[in-house]
Amino acid sequence: MIRSQRFYHYLFSYILITVLLLSIMSSVIYSSFLNTLRNEVEQSTIASLDQFRDAVDLRMQELDRMAMQISANPLLTPFMVTEDGYGPYKAVAELKQYLSTNLFIHDIVIRFNAREPEQMYGASGTYGIDLFFEDIYGYRNWSKADFLQTSASLQSPVIRPLEPVRFNRFTDERFATYIAPLPAGSDTPYGIVLFLIAENAFRSLAMNVLGDYDGLLYVLDERFGLLYEYRKGESQETSERMLEQIRGQEPDWRIGSFDVQDRKFTAVRLPSGSRDRSYVAVMPEGQIMRKVDETRVLFNATVISVFVLGVILAVGFSIRHYKPLQRLAGIVSSEHQGAIAALGKPRDELAFISSAITQMARENEGLLHRLRSQAGALREQALLSLIKGKLKTREEWDDMLSFSNLRLDRPHFAVMLFLIDDYGGFRRDNSESMQELLKYSLIKVLEELSVEAGSGYGIELIDGRGIAFLLNLNEGFDDPAVLREIAEKAKQAFLQFRFTVTAGIGGICSDITAISQSYVEASHAARHRFVRGGNQIIFFHDIEPVKPGERWYPVEHVEQLVKAIKQGNSCELGETVREAFRHIVEMNVPIEAAESICFDIVNNIVKTLIELDIEIDEDLGETMERLFVPRFETIEELEQAVTEICSNVCRYIADQKESKNVLMLGRMMAFIEAHYTDHSISLEVIAEQFGLSPSYATRFFKDQTGNPLMRHIDALRMRRAKHLLKTTKLNLKEIMMEVGYLDSTNFIRKFKKIEGVTPIQYRNLTNAGG
Repeated sequence: MIRSQRFYHYLFSYILITVLLLSIMSSVIYSSFLNTLRNEVEQSTIASLDQFRDAVDLRMQELDRMAMQISANPLLTPFMVTEDGYGPYKAVAELKQYLSTNLFIHDIVIRFNAREPEQMYGASGTYGIDLFFEDIYGYRNWSKADFLQTSASLQSPVIRPLEPVRFNRFTDERFATYIAPLPAGSDTPYGIVLFLIAENAFRSLAMNVLGDYDGLLYVLDERFGLLYEYRKGESQETSERMLEQIRGQEPDWRIGSFDVQDRKFTAVRLPSGSRDRSYVAVMPEGQIMRKVDETRVLFNATVISVFVLGVILAVGFSIRHYKPLQRLAGIVSSEHQGAIAALGKPRDELAFISSAITQMARENEGLLHRLRSQAGALREQALLSLIKGKLKTREEWDDMLSFSNLRLDRPHFAVMLFLIDDYGGFRRDNSESMQELLKYSLIKVLEELSVEAGSGYGIELIDGRGIAFLLNLNEGFDDPAVLREIAEKAKQAFLQFRFTVTAGIGGICSDITAISQSYVEASHAARHRFVRGGNQIIFFHDIEPVKPGERWYPVEHVEQLVKAIKQGNSCELGETVREAFRHIVEMNVPIEAAESICFDIVNNIVKTLIELDIEIDEDLGETMERLFVPRFETIEELEQAVTEICSNVCRYIADQKESKNVLMLGRMMAFIEAHYTDHSISLEVIAEQFGLSPSYATRFFKDQTGNPLMRHIDALRMRRAKHLLKTTKLNLKEIMMEVGYLDSTNFIRKFKKIEGVTPIQYRNLTNAGG
């Protein structure tokens, strides 16, 4: 009866008058007083919590900016750090400078992906990765393997919660670790940076939030996982139970009341302004209301007396009307106990009786469905552990496989990674449910294709961009040709769904614990889609090793690109961009170097705008921002975007020219053409001829032609001098006077700088050729 919703319908009907009277009295006297005091305390807590949130967010933003500065620092690139014996020392010195500017962090450590031997470069020194995790910072809950896994998959900054760390083998401290990819936002970062934050750094900010009150302060991640906890006057058990109730709230709650260990608490939550974090302050309601406890005793006694009297009368009448329905529900309960257990606590007897009958029909079907769902989830977890290398020994694998229904009893293993090409278009063309169906279809196609060679199991990647597929091969099928055949057939099958994939294939191994290495190789091979293009099958063993001393950077093309931008020459710019990216592909540049070169080309475009002192408007700024978000799957997509954006930049530069006076430019060019052989011609003479200042005249000429004015005059003179050297017998002094030079040393030096030989050598070479 106590649980019955139907009973309470009767009960509430009879006590309605009593509740209304008590509500009016409490709203006028009691509630107004308590709510006013409560609001004052809550607003004070919110203000203090807001200051704490802003302080922590500001420091997290500073860490993001510092990560961007580190990725842009030329002394902290993978190439500079490993270039020579001084590279690591320069890196440590740079990190010390960054550390000295931020008192919030305890240490800064960089690790570069795919570098051998594995090294950690910190502000405190350079360490091998094993030494770092065993002796320098011995994380209790974070191993070297976990760190390598995080380093391989990190694409955006994350923060680890405060956790015990054995510092320098002897000191036990608690650190939070902020991890950011290098560069920030990259799909394929070349490294990561760790910012270690000591517990005292948070404590110094948190102490002012609670003030003189006891309570709790939490910093939670997007899933309400605990990042930091500050307790004042409360036990660990109270804190743990409070966290359980907070995690059960709606995602967007702001202020709430909670019951923990027979005590009432008020909690205030503020979301982070820049990240998916939450800041929660919790205080006991008893201390909030301590000042009015004495005043409300008499009031509460009066209210309770009136309420109890009304409830006693209401209960008597409610029981009298509820008894017949209760007897009927009891009959159903005694006859169908299984249905009652499945339905839980009955809220309404009539609904309970109907649901009990329906539940009996569904009971067997529901149980079978739950079993299938749990088995599927366990299988996916086991497969993810296999390819990620979370388990290290054969015994651990055997335990996992025994519960997951995965049969890996064949002798050879290999991992294939299928990435969906044009993933943006794939998402635009298909609804979320259709995307899930297509990915599920991919896995089923691969499983069917692998039956002849052995067996296979697939799992969707975390980012949703493709499928990781584990092959368990029979004896005699450990041949790359077998893997290629499966990949080719899969590609043809996927075409039926109107999209293509790129397959990265790792090496074949015979040890189950080496599966994770094959997955790493497959991932590395798939990354080469950026250079080779989509709809490809790329084997890890086909990737050519890096050749020492290879000249990869397209210096000439980048210089031509900068020149074309400065001149606003969109025609030449398009060809220059194509040649620059074609150079990267033809030179078979390693994937890490190719990504770095592409980023540098984009950086040169921005530097050119800065050098030209061009103010970037909102539209152009948004266009440029696209190039700094590395979402391009292939180099062709990046080339197209760079060409489009550079063309817009050229048009923008053309619109920003200081003068478009074509008539004045034509007159100036004609004057120079007529007088360039006069040795007295100068910048001042030309400026005076056209009524301009010398500075404006040279700036106007360069703005219209892309070349300085006096350099243009030298070019005309040298062209005339070469013509005289080839067609006349005049001596050097006569030629020099003819073209407008008085100083022979200056003439010879300029001629050799332009042509690479002296005037006499030029005459001899041209006469010999004739």
